[in-house]
Amino acid sequence: MSMEKMKYVQARTMLLEQITFALQNDERFVAAWLTGSFGRSEETWLSDLDLSVVVSDASSASLCATPWQSGAKTTEERLALFKQFGTPGIIFERKNHANQIDGILTNVVYQESAQSVDWMLIPQAKAHREHASFLLFDKVGLPEPSVPEPESLEQRIERLLP
Repeated sequence: MSMEKMKYVQARTMLLEQITFALQNDERFVAAWLTGSFGRSEETWLSDLDLSVVVSDASSASLCATPWQSGAKTTEERLALFKQFGTPGIIFERKNHANQIDGILTNVVYQESAQSVDWMLIPQAKAHREHASFLLFDKVGLPEPSVPEPESLEQRIERLLP
C-alpha cells in the first residue's frame, strides 16, 4: 500500500475512534454501529464510513428533525455535531426510509481529511440494528437484528421460475 493510501486509512481510523469516543460519552446518543462495507467486513482503503447513530428519546425530536426531504443543508444542531470532527466541506441530507430505518441521513465530507461519513441519525423509539453491521457501542441493549427464516427448496424454485 502506498504512503498516500496508508495516510488516508490512518486518518479514517483516527476519525472513527474520535467519533466513537465522543458519541459514547455524550448522553444524547445511546448506540452506534457501522454498516456498508465495514458492516459486511468488506472495506477497502477507499471505503467511507456508514455510521448509524441512535439518538436518545430526549434528544431525537431536535437531532432527527426533518424540516425538508433532501438538500445540501442541515440543521444548526446537526451541524454542531458534525463540526466536532472537522470542517464539513460538503453536506447533503435526505430523509431515509431504506431498510425500514426511519431517520435522517446526512453525508458529510470533511475538508481536512477528505473523509466521507454517512451519518444515519435514528430516533431511539424506532431503532434496531441491521443484519450486516459492526457494533461500536450500545448503552441500552437494542434489539438484535432478526434472522430471516431460510427459504425452503420449494420457495427457491418458485422464486426462480417465471
